[in-house]
Amino acid sequence: MTRYLLLFLTGFAHALLILLYTDLTGDEALFYRKMGLMAAVPLFAFTSWLTLFSMRLGALVSLPSLLVLLYWNLRTAEHSMSQDSAFDMAIAITHLVAGLLAMATLMTSLRYVFKTNLSWGAGTPSPGLFLKLLLAAIPVTLGTAYLLYA
Repeated sequence: MTRYLLLFLTGFAHALLILLYTDLTGDEALFYRKMGLMAAVPLFAFTSWLTLFSMRLGALVSLPSLLVLLYWNLRTAEHSMSQDSAFDMAIAITHLVAGLLAMATLMTSLRYVFKTNLSWGAGTPSPGLFLKLLLAAIPVTLGTAYLLYA
């Protein structure tokens, strides 16, 4: 259950940051922003609920997205630090904190991928099937709404 929340919050926070930053600047989204968004949306819309049903497979699928998000955070923080205003330093600190969240999520996912005594079909044992389906519907609905209205 904690992996579900960790992946969901990491992906949702990054998608929100990217969309907010793109909306505030008013310019066309740059390549690395598009790549960050293409990594964040599947992280919260797909891999978060996949960990409810198969922890190891969900962790494996989340690895490429998390690596892209780490690169995006470092690239954006580096770009913001090159500016001289206090607002840009606040943006850089925000991205470094989001990068720490992505790094913690990456380390957790790596731990579950390389855990030898965990089978590939083992899901999260704590909630029942009905709650798992309800929790899976939340990111699927948000991801579908994003894809339909973006």
